[in-house]
Amino acid sequence: MARQLGYSEEEIAALDRAADSPLFTEAMRVSLRFAERMTRDAHTVDADLFEEMKRHYSDSQILEIACVAGLTNYWNRFTTALRIDLSGSNEPYDPPA
Repeated sequence: MARQLGYSEEEIAALDRAADSPLFTEAMRVSLRFAERMTRDAHTVDADLFEEMKRHYSDSQILEIACVAGLTNYWNRFTTALRIDLSGSNEPYDPPA
C-alpha cells in the first residue's frame, strides 16, 4: 500500500525506526507513533500524544489517520484469523509462527 501511495523503498525500510529517521517529518513521526500505539494498545494513546497530534493535524485529519490505522488493524486480524493470504501467491498459506 505504501508503494502505491508513492513512498520510497528507503522510507518503507525506515518505518521501524521512524522516530529517529530524518526521512520523516515531525508530523509524520507523530502520526506513526499514534498508529503504532493504536495497534499495540489503544489505551497508550494518552493526552500528551493526542495534543501532539492536534499540533500537526486538524480534527478531520486525526479522524482519518485513526480510521486508516483502525481499519488496517481490522483487516490484518480478519485475514490472519481466516488464513487469507493477500500476497498474490498461489502457494498454500503458511502463517508465521
